[in-house]
Amino acid sequence: MNLKTIIKKILRKENRGDYREYLFHELKEYLDGDSLKRILEIGPKDGKDTLRLLTLNPETLVLIDLPSMEETNSKWLKEINSDRIKYISANFMYSPEVERLEPFDCIWCTGVLYHNPEQLRMIRKLYDLLKQKGILVIESATIRQKKLRNQKCVEIIYPPSVEYKRKYHISLNVTHLPSSSAIEAWLKMVGFEEVRRSNCHKKQSPAMAKNRAAFICRKGNMDSGGKYYAVAKEETYLIGRSL
Repeated sequence: MNLKTIIKKILRKENRGDYREYLFHELKEYLDGDSLKRILEIGPKDGKDTLRLLTLNPETLVLIDLPSMEETNSKWLKEINSDRIKYISANFMYSPEVERLEPFDCIWCTGVLYHNPEQLRMIRKLYDLLKQKGILVIESATIRQKKLRNQKCVEIIYPPSVEYKRKYHISLNVTHLPSSSAIEAWLKMVGFEEVRRSNCHKKQSPAMAKNRAAFICRKGNMDSGGKYYAVAKEETYLIGRSL
């Protein structure tokens, strides 16, 4: 069975109301026919986004996920069986092999940001891993407190409360939930341009749109995008690159 047949077979089983499918179609519209040679997917989950990204015909699709997910991911990776996929078992933020990766034309990162308390730093890392004019697709759970939803802020859920997590369906390892406007502000702060808010969650469920957000954006032309401040011309500090 060839790869194209496998992709059709697996995607045929999916729920057509999946917000990730809507987000992928928005990416294709955003691309407007542009080709992507190198794609990075962070936290590939069930492999459905991986299959979608393969339909863009990249030369290389790099997948990064935590070592604890390797056994689970190996099951659907075996079924896909594509020589264009390179799988890396690592922590995106902390593993040294990530620093050695060549830049990408596109990064697909859904359901990951809110698991990381160093969110601005993560967005900067995503920026640095893109080629000039490269595209980022980023999606995250967002603030649960109604009065904070429209503010540029982060809800810190610490120390963890089992009752709170159950009420709002949040994993016990989540401590920082950003608002959608905070995510958008961070993207622009580090140098992303053409930032577009996705409607993918609203298409699936209006309730979901209150608790999640997704954006598609492009790395800016300035390689030094995201200046924090400059004491003098030779001393420029970049947001998210602190040691």
